[in-house]
Amino acid sequence: MAAAFRVFASRGYRATRLEEVAEEAGLTKGAIYYHFQSKEDLLRQAVAHRHEAIFATIERELLSLEAPASVRLRHALRQVWRHVLEPAWGQAVRLMFGEVGIEFPALFRMWAQEGPIQAWELVGRIIQEGVREGEFRPGADPEVTARFAVSGLMMQAALQVHANLQDLAPCDVDRIFDSSVELLLAGLSSGMNRPPPPPA
Repeated sequence: MAAAFRVFASRGYRATRLEEVAEEAGLTKGAIYYHFQSKEDLLRQAVAHRHEAIFATIERELLSLEAPASVRLRHALRQVWRHVLEPAWGQAVRLMFGEVGIEFPALFRMWAQEGPIQAWELVGRIIQEGVREGEFRPGADPEVTARFAVSGLMMQAALQVHANLQDLAPCDVDRIFDSSVELLLAGLSSGMNRPPPPPA
């Protein structure tokens, strides 16, 4: 499935032949047909396999990270950022918003549910924990804040890296991430650790 994802992402859905997937995976074409009902089924399972691996890793790391919500939030977003900077992610986004989104809307919805929406939910849970623990302000909206944070990083990766706008509007990717997260955390802060304002 990892091989299938690489081929679909680089060549597109229509242009991909199962012989190419088999060759990339070191299998015969017959083996592909034995395990998958169709090319669409293969792409569906390849996308699901990739998302499961990514989110399982993030969840496992968060479970072992005994730290304040702000640290866990930064860690989760860092992993999302690393993922969306990968060339395969940029190719997959073009694939999903292009021919797959038009010709296979159910597959696009599955990608969205298991990818961006799952990221929103993961980040939203961390923000909710921070609100409950008193680290983040009570009025924070975890759901909308998570959408803003994850989607903002995704769009910056899509434009700055995968659409090659770095030459038109250069900005270091670490600077984009660090400044974005600092802005997010400042907006979420309950004010407990803020210094008092200067005297008038």
